[in-house]
Amino acid sequence: MPIVHFIFLLLFMTLVSGCTLPQVPPTYKPPLGEQGELYLYLQPLPQEMLPLSFTISQIDVIPEQGGAALPLLTDQIVVRGKEATGMQKRLVTSTLPPGRYTGFALAIDQATIDTEKGEMDLLPPDEPIRLDFSFSILREESLALFLELSHEFLLTEGYRFTPRFALGKTYMPPRNYLGFISNFNENIVTVFNKRSMEVIQVIHTGVGPKGMALDQRNGLVYVAAAGDDVIEIINIATLAIIGTIRLQSGDEPSELALTPDGRILLSANYGSGSVSIINTRSMSENERLFLDPDPAWIVAGRDNETAYVLHTMSNSVSVIDVNGRRLLTSIQLDESPVRGALNSNGDRLYIAAEYSATLLVVDTHSFGITDRIFIGSNSSSVTTDTENNRVYIGKASGEVVIVDPEAGMFIDSFGAGRGADFITIEREENVLLVVSSAGNRVRKLNLVSKRKLADMETEGGAHSLVVMGEL
Repeated sequence: MPIVHFIFLLLFMTLVSGCTLPQVPPTYKPPLGEQGELYLYLQPLPQEMLPLSFTISQIDVIPEQGGAALPLLTDQIVVRGKEATGMQKRLVTSTLPPGRYTGFALAIDQATIDTEKGEMDLLPPDEPIRLDFSFSILREESLALFLELSHEFLLTEGYRFTPRFALGKTYMPPRNYLGFISNFNENIVTVFNKRSMEVIQVIHTGVGPKGMALDQRNGLVYVAAAGDDVIEIINIATLAIIGTIRLQSGDEPSELALTPDGRILLSANYGSGSVSIINTRSMSENERLFLDPDPAWIVAGRDNETAYVLHTMSNSVSVIDVNGRRLLTSIQLDESPVRGALNSNGDRLYIAAEYSATLLVVDTHSFGITDRIFIGSNSSSVTTDTENNRVYIGKASGEVVIVDPEAGMFIDSFGAGRGADFITIEREENVLLVVSSAGNRVRKLNLVSKRKLADMETEGGAHSLVVMGEL
């Protein structure tokens, strides 16, 4: 048999059998080492800038101790009013030597405005704009600064573009406004204001942050740094990492789940094919269970006693006795599960499966499959609205499907962008938050009207999201 035919046959058999090909080991960004890191954002532009566009050709940071300014841009940045009005834009990500800095020099070499007669060129500033603001870059830490463009005196003499920027840190909203996004490509957790959908701070983490778990009662966020084999703990009040739980070398913790009472943290360790049962009071591992390979997702039961681990490669679900620290049973599936969520009572587990067009409904008492509901293929995320027990399934295409399990059918669907890789419901505003890694966006949608309320720009590598007030 020719080798090309054999490869096609192997791929076909793999898909038909419901198994997945082995995943390529992830490539993680190296740690900062002796350096620090700067993130510079442009705040949403005022409405007056809707018809304007301008090109930033230079951003240099100025050391306090003198010496040459350090250039931060490798390519020009085009800021278009139609895109930047109402949405924050990241301008710079750069590693810098630790030390004190006094501000930036920013140059604009082109500006235009849309008029009734078409696009008109404007005269940009002759010299770089000096932006004075003293700040420190610390070793192995990230700092976010924010540029705000005033809506006043944008144009003078009818043809001169005369922007006035303010530079600084942003204000800290109330704690219940906070949300957190892990980004394994950048080794950061981005802190954002869930109301305005704007970044307010960046927290440098260990290598490859992926899954997160939120303890709203105690004000903590747990972050799995897969590349460092650790779980880091962020204090929501201070937005600082206050502790580290070290696992074994090669564990590669990828997804986390917290029991409702906050006592036990569960870590699905992709690298070692195990699950760590961690006491959150002592911050130590009580037990580890070696299960089927590829623990791809984990769900903590509503009863504080059980947990469910989804294994994509072995087409199975491991049911764990959390208090007894043992495996209760394993549920074999015909499909490859990727994500799961429980209903409000915890007696139904809804599983979205790779390559399957149905949502699996598992009875958590009998551990049997009670229903298969058609939802279409390419599911990538799932969550439940615990107030009405409707199930939301995100697709790789960006479609979100809503299922009514009582009716045994999907009842609605709507678009959410380029991909719905992670979804969660925030109850205070009654919205659905959708993370799209492909689209570099977090989209906020009204649960009733399905209307987009806001977009927030992220970089590639956004993995998961937790938000105060989530279900």
